[in-house]
Amino acid sequence: MKKKVRLALSIVLFVSLGWSGWITGTASAADSAPKIKDIIGEDTYLMDDGSVWSRIDFSRLIHTQGDVEYLTGDEREGYGINREGTLVEWNYAKGPKAVADQVGVKQASGLYWLKNDGSVWNSVGKVSKLQGISFIGYGNRAFGALSQNGDVLYQDPYNIESYQKLGTISDASSVKGIAVYFGRVALLYTNGKVVVFEASNFDDNGKIIPVTVAQDAVHISYASGNTTDVLIVTRQDGTVWTTGEYQDRWKLTNQAQGLNQIVRTAVYEDSEHFFAMSGDGGWVKYDDGQVKPVDVPGVIKLDVAVSAQKTFLGDSLKVDIQETYSNGAKLKVKADDSNVEADKPYMLKIQPNGSFKVLGVGQTTLTVTSSGLTKSVKISASPKSNLKYSKLVNGVVFLPVKPIFQAMGGTVTAAGGSITVKLGEETSLTLKTGDKKATLNGQDITLQAAPLSDKGDTLFPASILTEILDAKVQWNAKWKQADISIGEARLSVVSAETAALVKKAAQGSLVKYIGRSYWLNYFQDWDRFSKVTVTDIVPDSTGDFVIEFKSATGRTLKSYPMSSSYVTQLFADSSSFLNYDPYKRYKWSPSVWKQIKAGKVSLGMTKEQVQFSWGNPTAKSTATAAGKSIETWVYSNFDAVSFVNGKVTFILS
Repeated sequence: MKKKVRLALSIVLFVSLGWSGWITGTASAADSAPKIKDIIGEDTYLMDDGSVWSRIDFSRLIHTQGDVEYLTGDEREGYGINREGTLVEWNYAKGPKAVADQVGVKQASGLYWLKNDGSVWNSVGKVSKLQGISFIGYGNRAFGALSQNGDVLYQDPYNIESYQKLGTISDASSVKGIAVYFGRVALLYTNGKVVVFEASNFDDNGKIIPVTVAQDAVHISYASGNTTDVLIVTRQDGTVWTTGEYQDRWKLTNQAQGLNQIVRTAVYEDSEHFFAMSGDGGWVKYDDGQVKPVDVPGVIKLDVAVSAQKTFLGDSLKVDIQETYSNGAKLKVKADDSNVEADKPYMLKIQPNGSFKVLGVGQTTLTVTSSGLTKSVKISASPKSNLKYSKLVNGVVFLPVKPIFQAMGGTVTAAGGSITVKLGEETSLTLKTGDKKATLNGQDITLQAAPLSDKGDTLFPASILTEILDAKVQWNAKWKQADISIGEARLSVVSAETAALVKKAAQGSLVKYIGRSYWLNYFQDWDRFSKVTVTDIVPDSTGDFVIEFKSATGRTLKSYPMSSSYVTQLFADSSSFLNYDPYKRYKWSPSVWKQIKAGKVSLGMTKEQVQFSWGNPTAKSTATAAGKSIETWVYSNFDAVSFVNGKVTFILS
């Protein structure tokens, strides 16, 4: 077994960036899943649909959609070319992104790229001494090129502005690839011939002697060896060979056992550790003589998080989707009406920003379908305040038709003395005052009691809700109101007598909050961190309470109606109200406070600032990379933020 040496590979570039096996495009629905087109490192893959798997922040894998045709580099950084011929770059801090001013790019290798006009560029700019170039190659910090007139050029490692001509060939147009390593440039011809120019291999007159290594190659790449760096040659018969050591360095002496029908290789460590691609597009990993399949990253788990499983009528519900892949990546998927479905669609409606508006009271099942996997979560929605008015007549609970069914997200219409209620496309109920006969979904039914007319409202027997929605209805004798439960959703419909009973029992316990000052956090979209003082807590006609505040500017603010117990919970919840002035406690800059108020997180923020902006995470983890301790926070919506020495260095949102 050869000693493992740090990755040092050379890039082989071919005319038109590949061969027939490299044809790419956006897969249609009838096509199979994307395949791996190239492998740059252990976890960096170019897919044949133009997307790229790469690692950022030293640890997290991302999958960047795009139209990348070619990729070069290593696990940390590199370049590429998209289908339009624009340069693409990426590194450990970001995924692949087009470089707008670098167009007409033909090839890229290591730190350099070649344009269609024959000019060579790097991050500094145009390389002035290289013109009319046909191919470039880079490996082990060595750079070489083949000019259109056949000059084989090698960059002086001690003077990067100088290029040594190792030789000249007469048929430059017949070369389809180049591999470069320290002191060597190898050329691959279209007929399969491989010729190596080595700076240290010269005759008595100092002329470099080109050496033919193979006559039947389809792909070449350099890699570090145990004592001598070697050339990996993929042959026309699908086998993979490497050159030998010392005097055998120009001979194919070692066959990689177990590799057959191979068309190219991708070195990730050394000559004993590389990837190989077969003619059918599949990849294997050659690891110290062992051949292991490389699987295309696929989704193995689907997770769904909602901002609240128990929500309220009128609220916005955020649905977050995360896919876990076979390579360990955890990626977020945008929720929309194509991958999220509610079994009671009249309760929820997708909004332009991707959230779901709660339109109805009740319980619905949200089913998320992504990458062939499904997951469901139950959502219950209750009203923020009680409805009115219910009535108990001869032991039968009656409810008002219009307020109840509209609160559930339905429609109510009256015509010809009848009232028709619709809940989505599935449920239709027609009834008439004074008549026990009704129609439910086209079928005649008999109600528990005939609907009543009361002070202009039509009241129906509540038992029909049990039949339609499997609801449970109870008459609360203490408060003289109807309490309805639909799954986890709760709805109370007060009677004309309820308010007086609740006021008498509950108002006294809420008096203690009057006169207290708080600082707003998240409440009714009011200005975060501004000071408010409770001036009154007023009962309404349903038995709920409205909190009245006075702002620091003297403006009167009123809360939505809520139960007495919810008032108590509200003032104890720091996510809604703070009992201290945050501006005095934390002496942060105005720009930081502005970001926090907007719920934003940026690089350089502290942990306390992130907590104020995003709240407490659901999970924390620590890792060590590049000699640094990294702490990562993950939130219930799968957003993540990483800290190095207590400061934000990475954000996934």
